[in-house]
Parts: sequence; structure tokens; C-alpha cells
Amino acid sequence: MKWFFLFFSITTAFAEEKNPVQTIEALVSVISQNIVADQQMKEAVSKDKVLFQEYRKTNQKFHEQIAQFIDFERLGTDSMPKKWRDQYWIVKASEKKKFLELLQELVEGIVYPRAREFFKDVHFMYKKPTSLEEGKRADVLCKVRVKDKVIHLRYRLIKRGSQWKIYDVNLEGEWWTDSLKSQFNHVITTKSYDELIALMRKKLRNVQEGMSF
Repeated sequence: MKWFFLFFSITTAFAEEKNPVQTIEALVSVISQNIVADQQMKEAVSKDKVLFQEYRKTNQKFHEQIAQFIDFERLGTDSMPKKWRDQYWIVKASEKKKFLELLQELVEGIVYPRAREFFKDVHFMYKKPTSLEEGKRADVLCKVRVKDKVIHLRYRLIKRGSQWKIYDVNLEGEWWTDSLKSQFNHVITTKSYDELIALMRKKLRNVQEGMSF
């Protein structure tokens, strides 16, 4: 899962209404300033598992704050092929809730520390957002300079009430939801939906114990 292995109190500043670019900047700021990076966690688990769990608890303190800027329901819905949503989620609503909760926990445990590693010593250059669906969605192109290399990121955001939330990211031409959709579809088609859930749970347990990153 390429993309998986890549993504308290709320202060007044974070509670204020933000435009799409400000939402992305706020997300990057919270992760960059507070999340323990992937490499640091790997080093801890190999030497001191107690410290590794302390790092996990540190990161968990900011999960709720970061969740302000991400629409996990839209991310999860777009990542699951429609035929499987119709077959499993419409018949049993609890299946959707179970899947979305697992997906969010995996993103929090894997993607945030990886993102912290990626955001280190980089410079962001944002283009003016493209408005979609009469201002209900937005597309933001971002150039990230990493040393002498420029990487292109494109964010998709949706407006929920007065707040913008990120629900998809394109890294060098590949959309996160498309990558996940392909992987989820492969597991369900070759094995089963229940097996996908079991694999996600196993992955989450391994992440929590420091056996997988």
C-alpha cells in the first residue's frame, strides 16, 4: 500500500474559518510542529519499546486536531469501489462505520509520521485554488521544493459548513483515493470484503506494536 506507507484543546487560531490554502497550511503546521516523525519512531522501537509507546501517545494527542482538516468519510467513500459500497454498506450501515474508523486509525498511525518526515526542510509554493461545484469543492496545486528537487502535490478539498476539509491528495500524478481503491478492490475480488477488514485490523495491530510502519 504505497500511500499507506508514505499520509486536547483546539486553539482559537485553528477554530477560525480558513480558505483552502490556509487549511492545508494549518494541517502541515500541526503535523510539522507536533507529530513524532516516522524515522524517530523506528529508532525508538528498535531500542526502547516504552519510548515508542510514549511517542504514539504524543501523536494521539493531536489526532483530533488534525482531523479538523481531513474529511475521512469522503476519503473512505471515494476509496471504496461503488459496487462494494452498494453490496456491503447499503445493506449494513455499520460496515461503513467500521471501515471508516479502521481507515482513519491507519492514516493516523502511518501517514502522519511519514508526513512529518516528508515536511521536514521543505518549501511550499501554492497556486490559487480552482473552485469546483459552485464553490463547494476546491483544487489546490502545490509545488514542494525538497533540496534541489520540485515535487508536485495537488489537494482536493470539500466545504463542510464553513470549514474546508482535505479528502484527496495527488502526488506526482497519482491520486491517493485511486491507489487505495485499486488495492481494496483487488483484496475483495481475490479474497473477500471480510478479509480486507481482517487485513486492515492486522495492519493496525502491527502499527500499534511497532511491528510495521
